[in-house]
Amino acid sequence: MKNTSQEIFVRSDSILKLGQKMNISLPDDDRTFVTKIEDIFDCSLVLSVPYDEDRCPLIISPGTNLTCNFFDGNSYYKFVVNLERRANEVIPVWHTDKPLKVQKIQHREFVRMKIEQPLVVHLVDEEDTKESMLFTTTVDLSGGGICFLLDKPLEVGKQISVELDDIPGIGLFRSTASVVRYAEFEDNGNIGYHIGAKFTRLNPKIQDKIVNFIFDLQRKASKHTIRH
Repeated sequence: MKNTSQEIFVRSDSILKLGQKMNISLPDDDRTFVTKIEDIFDCSLVLSVPYDEDRCPLIISPGTNLTCNFFDGNSYYKFVVNLERRANEVIPVWHTDKPLKVQKIQHREFVRMKIEQPLVVHLVDEEDTKESMLFTTTVDLSGGGICFLLDKPLEVGKQISVELDDIPGIGLFRSTASVVRYAEFEDNGNIGYHIGAKFTRLNPKIQDKIVNFIFDLQRKASKHTIRH
């Protein structure tokens, strides 16, 4: 999702803490991995080596840029570091440079988590009247939108409403949304579509609960991917 919120930069020394768990992404890779700050020096960071979905440590070349982000319960932070070297210390770690400042973003719409959960989608016409109801599954979720599976594309701008159950602190989550993209994929010879939609008129308090839910899932996933 495109970020339109105000961007603020704060000193990294006031934000980065030992043991801080973060999401990282690599260039030209749609996956998100989990790492942890193992040590902090004046000009460098030491990060635990992330593991992929097959529980294999990531192997990347020195010089690779790593986009790091985390949520502290109130705000979302993002920064980019450069991998300098890998070392096998108590655990495998990456040594990176250290940013002087990190970006603080009040809106957390683009913090996404892959999640497969039953979803009810209502197609809505121009008068906000529900046209039909579809039962499907989510692909990922963020505080600002959702991606789900469908056997047909939906035109960009199409208005929908979604219902997602079992969100902590919310229960049954309902929201209107607008389709912003669709992408075709093939699975065992069958054609399907990933539909991306942006929530509309979402209460900020509800958004915060969704973001907390997402980061809780990521923390739980990190227990299986990070060696303590």
